[in-house]
Amino acid sequence: MKRRIKILAALLIAVMLTGCGQKKNVPELLVPVENPDAVFVSKRMPLTTVTMMEGSVCPDVTDVKFDFDSCIYDLKVKVGDYVEEGDVLFYLDKDLEVRMKEAEVELALRKKNYEVAVKQFNDQIKNLKNLKNMFANMQDWYDYNLFDINIREMEAKFAIQYDSVYQEILEYEDDYLDLKEQYENSEIKAPVSGQIVYLGVSDDGDKIYEDTTVVSIADQSKKLLCCELIEEKEYNAYTDVKAIIRGKEYDITYIPYDEEELYNKKFRAKVLYSYFSAEGLPNDIAFGDFVTIRLTATSSNPVLCVPKEAVTRANGQNYVRVVSGDRQGMRVVTTGINNKNYVEITSGLSEGETVFVANNLTRYGVNYETTAATTGDYRLSGSTQIVRRSMHSEPLVNPVPGKIKEIFIGNFSQIYVTEGQKLYSIVPEINESDWEEAKHNLQMAQDNYAKKLKDDKEALEKQLQRLREMSAGVERELAQLKYDIALQNYEQYKIDGQELIDKCQERLDNFEEWGNSEVYTIYAEREGYLSSFAAYTVGKELQADQIMCELYYPDSLYYEGNDEQRRFRYGMTVDVEYSISGETFKTTGTVISAYDVRPEEGNNVTTFYVVLSDEDFKTSGANATVSGEYCSAENAMIIPTELVYRERKNGSAEEDDVEDEDPLTQLLKKKLSEEEQEKGIAYVWAYDENGQAVKRYITIVEQSRELTWVCDGITGSDQLVIH
Repeated sequence: MKRRIKILAALLIAVMLTGCGQKKNVPELLVPVENPDAVFVSKRMPLTTVTMMEGSVCPDVTDVKFDFDSCIYDLKVKVGDYVEEGDVLFYLDKDLEVRMKEAEVELALRKKNYEVAVKQFNDQIKNLKNLKNMFANMQDWYDYNLFDINIREMEAKFAIQYDSVYQEILEYEDDYLDLKEQYENSEIKAPVSGQIVYLGVSDDGDKIYEDTTVVSIADQSKKLLCCELIEEKEYNAYTDVKAIIRGKEYDITYIPYDEEELYNKKFRAKVLYSYFSAEGLPNDIAFGDFVTIRLTATSSNPVLCVPKEAVTRANGQNYVRVVSGDRQGMRVVTTGINNKNYVEITSGLSEGETVFVANNLTRYGVNYETTAATTGDYRLSGSTQIVRRSMHSEPLVNPVPGKIKEIFIGNFSQIYVTEGQKLYSIVPEINESDWEEAKHNLQMAQDNYAKKLKDDKEALEKQLQRLREMSAGVERELAQLKYDIALQNYEQYKIDGQELIDKCQERLDNFEEWGNSEVYTIYAEREGYLSSFAAYTVGKELQADQIMCELYYPDSLYYEGNDEQRRFRYGMTVDVEYSISGETFKTTGTVISAYDVRPEEGNNVTTFYVVLSDEDFKTSGANATVSGEYCSAENAMIIPTELVYRERKNGSAEEDDVEDEDPLTQLLKKKLSEEEQEKGIAYVWAYDENGQAVKRYITIVEQSRELTWVCDGITGSDQLVIH
């Protein structure tokens, strides 16, 4: 026991001395070598690191965004629509013209007032100078100097007072020019031809915000590749980058972000993506095809290397155990780049020195039983639930108070109805207060209509009279604009107000009809899908103007789903299965919006849209299951799952020192999912070309209890260690 304490104490002293900066070419050899076969002679070799990223084939996407806040009206497109370059998408704030003209008038008035003030000041100075000269001619130097002082005081006061006024005019002019530019560009047109794959607005009045994507248009004439973000400085660290599609390699070129754009996206985005152009893609490569981006970094010259298992980390430093004869000792080293098997030693070790390699050799022995990976084709499919939606809908309103007597439609969701189809019947229950309310509403509508028409007509006549008396100029242009808008609103109210009166009169007439009816039947006023009717049963009391459900127009249906694993990509053909009245239907669809073409600042980058191949909306179920092939691997490596291990982090020291790791190691860890980070990086033990048992980090595409499919990290010739 005492001997062990002495050895540990001596070892601790050696480590402390090394950590304090005392350089030792040869460590103090205190501890016996556990296994003389578990050693490696350090040597120089080229070092290669490979990182694999999953991605997809996607179109070139153009985002429409603005450098100011505003709102939209008269939206003319929806997700999935195809547009030609120059087609109108929507208009900006309809009050923009008035605000621009008001600013123009205000600017003209400010400039005019400033010019008047300058003229008055100049006239005063001119008069004072004349008086000063008069006293000079009279040789009255006292009054001459007095006027000279007054002139200088007035010039100083004017400069102080009106310099800020002039600066305010310049600032206001900048605001006016911004408004003018917005107005001149308020008709927003498609900058390219393509398909609408994202909309950040849906109704008139929806806000748009500075530097935030409003519309995204996918140009199918150009195929790009994408994967999760690789920043340009990281990308440039690699010596070779290839895309692998359907087992073939292609040269690709990184498309850099604008630095300011990337900076802004990082504050809003949940997931960011990098995009690449590719050379020589065959025509049969389609949007949505699975892509593997392989990034390789190779040292420019041979570097001094040892197996990764030879390096341990403690107290913020890296150590190797240097072996000499039958003894070994700890030595501090610094490391550089690394790959699955080896790590570069940049200082602390010389070429030819021997290091102890792996505790695993002590634990499991030197001679292992080994096996080789088998190969086989792999197909990875995904499926999820999707729900039918509509870009346009209107509420179904119950017209008459009473109790439901009979329901003629089902109570499930998405009930298809035709125009004139019976929906339900109701036993009217109209009391005296309903009659009085209907009469009151009719009288109020008539009175308000007459009064507003009279007041608006008088206001228009006054505006017109004032307009005739005004001289030409920006003020008259503004007055003319306001008059035109007021006249347009007046003509529109004549229509809207009369429609309200007609509705109130119809309600009163209906009360009379319903009061004399035992049963009243409600019919569908147009064709479409009704949402769930499950809340309504026979005998349920309903109020007049109560919203029963939504009616979706069948000409704008699409399906919306959520794909947490982001398997469904733009352009993919998918299988769709749904049921109607117990009967199952199967069809195909196309993904028209997905994570790889949506702007990253979208609320949910896992949402995707599907449109069905057939256009028979009447037989398309409300809820469905969509499935499709996510990726395929020809000749994938298949190994027993029991051979797969995970490298977990243990303790806070390693977390604190993550910045000390080389950039490529940090990059590798950054690409792991949260689940992978929690589990640890997957690896297997294998013999390398030097006969050493080393870790091989692997990329797993699928794993079951028995088998694991590996797409990177091992080959069919590798001898895997069976522990």
